[in-house]
Amino acid sequence: MEHVSTVLSRTLSSLTPTNGAGNGHGRSLAGEPRDRRPATLHDLIPMFEAEETLENPDIVLPLRSLRATPGGTVQVPQMGVVAFNDWSRRQCASLLGVRWDRWFENSSPSERADELNRRFARASGSVRLRTSRNPDDASADGTLRAFVSPGYTPVADSRLARMLATVLAPADSELRLVRADVTDRSVSYVVKIGEAYRPGGPGDVGDIWGGVLVRNSGVGFASLLVSLHLTRLLCKNGMTAPLPDAVLVRRRHRALDDDALRGLLCERLDQLPERLGRGADLLRRAHERPVQDVEATLTTILDDADLPRRHVAAITAAYAEEPMPTAFGVSQAITRAAQGMSPELRVELEHTAGAYLASVASPPA
Repeated sequence: MEHVSTVLSRTLSSLTPTNGAGNGHGRSLAGEPRDRRPATLHDLIPMFEAEETLENPDIVLPLRSLRATPGGTVQVPQMGVVAFNDWSRRQCASLLGVRWDRWFENSSPSERADELNRRFARASGSVRLRTSRNPDDASADGTLRAFVSPGYTPVADSRLARMLATVLAPADSELRLVRADVTDRSVSYVVKIGEAYRPGGPGDVGDIWGGVLVRNSGVGFASLLVSLHLTRLLCKNGMTAPLPDAVLVRRRHRALDDDALRGLLCERLDQLPERLGRGADLLRRAHERPVQDVEATLTTILDDADLPRRHVAAITAAYAEEPMPTAFGVSQAITRAAQGMSPELRVELEHTAGAYLASVASPPA
């Protein structure tokens, strides 16, 4: 029987075809039957619930109590043997101060286990281990999903999706998905709200879908993020809405409870259609703001967002596909390039594009 996590990741990612090379963490299947793809936020909830039934209760224990095995797994007291995924292996390397691929490239499995165990034995402090069962893997008792701090408080994706479905129902009962992605590091999706906006002005901007972007991570990769979002129908590029208050919720996974989160969502999602409409209008304004040096502008934008300059080349190539020497054209290039990157980086770049437009296209106070 196929593991449910494979079905979930494949199905979610197949909602929007991949049109570029990511970092290998997202998974998709282009030939997935349409009736198995999640079309709405309501469809996501049972998928998330099915995945969450495989999660084990978290364990808090001293880091020094763990032992690596020559088989590339980890022996956990009172649990058994668990296998790394890409994210937990990276976390383990950071905790123990090793450079996994470089250090162990020419090491035997026993030599690698010995080195890791020397470092485990010298480690101080405790960690919370997040693990899940994997019925189809006979080599281990489960998968080690993450090392997080003892005070880490995850927010279940199913509970969050249910809250959003309730809070967003007055604005749009259908809640269709624009895209959804699941990786070892995060879950992200965009929910469309209402009908398309037609900002007017230049036809280059085109019609815009308003919506809400959600990014959640139950493994310590990033904070919970809920933001106003706009998608350009012409090319399905998306960005955080170019409004100063576009980020509705950004919370670390610590001391979060359902009632407080639900109340915060209700408060921040007030007057949602009107705010999305203002964001769509600002895209038109951005088309009227000329940019003299696109590459220099891109470099400054990435520097301000603490993103690597190496992305300038990909964004410049995307700009060449639709050259518009305006603030809108710059943001369009960022979001076009983001479509071919990992889901995690795509969210960061879309937020960066929206923040840039909010800074240059907003009318004076």
